[in-house]
Amino acid sequence: MKTQQKTALSAAIALTGLMSASSALAFDSVTWVWDATVNSTVDTSALSEINVVPEGLNMTENDQTTLGTISATSLVTAVDNTIIPLLDGNAVEDLAAIESIATAVGNNATIESDVSTQTDNSQVYAGLDASVGTPLTGEPVDATQPGSVTATASALAILNATVDVDATAVGNNMTVDLTTLSDNDAFAITNNEQLSVALVTSTATADGVLFNGINGMGGGDTAAVSSTATAVGNNLSVKVDGNF
Repeated sequence: MKTQQKTALSAAIALTGLMSASSALAFDSVTWVWDATVNSTVDTSALSEINVVPEGLNMTENDQTTLGTISATSLVTAVDNTIIPLLDGNAVEDLAAIESIATAVGNNATIESDVSTQTDNSQVYAGLDASVGTPLTGEPVDATQPGSVTATASALAILNATVDVDATAVGNNMTVDLTTLSDNDAFAITNNEQLSVALVTSTATADGVLFNGINGMGGGDTAAVSSTATAVGNNLSVKVDGNF
């Protein structure tokens, strides 16, 4: 409400000034027409200086190129966990546990270290145009042709079992995990270039899951049926002593 009052007051002041000028110059009408072109240039520079005495150095150069189609499929179907029924019902502990997990990744790199880390990472995932060759021939790679990363996970027709379905598709993934013994090593320097020209798709399906004669369903912290699908083009994860 305060903002609206200030805006209204500002408009009233501007209008009053205009009316005063119109009255003094005896204008019956005023018409304003203007064109404006604004070009702005912003230069930003930053200088930082760090003085440390690291115990060691983990230096890595990672170059990965993957072309084509990558797929992962997990299917669990028709699981019948026959439980002898009790008069007062069966417990959750009598349930079986079903997991259906599919993970498809174009390029993946993981670096774990307990000393300071410097990493130069380049990952390219795309389709393949045979007319321009492959890296093995030394000819250029056509990265404009889309690739495909597909993960499909399913759990169907399940009786008396918890179900966890997880499908993950990633074009490029880079993970740096730094757990140091010394504060002087608690830093990471990373140059990361990731190019993903691809259709990245993940599908997770849980269907026909039944529970018969089970007491205490829905009372715990863990879901009885979980279905999760994750699709990522490029992913970079850097942790230094547990912090992003």
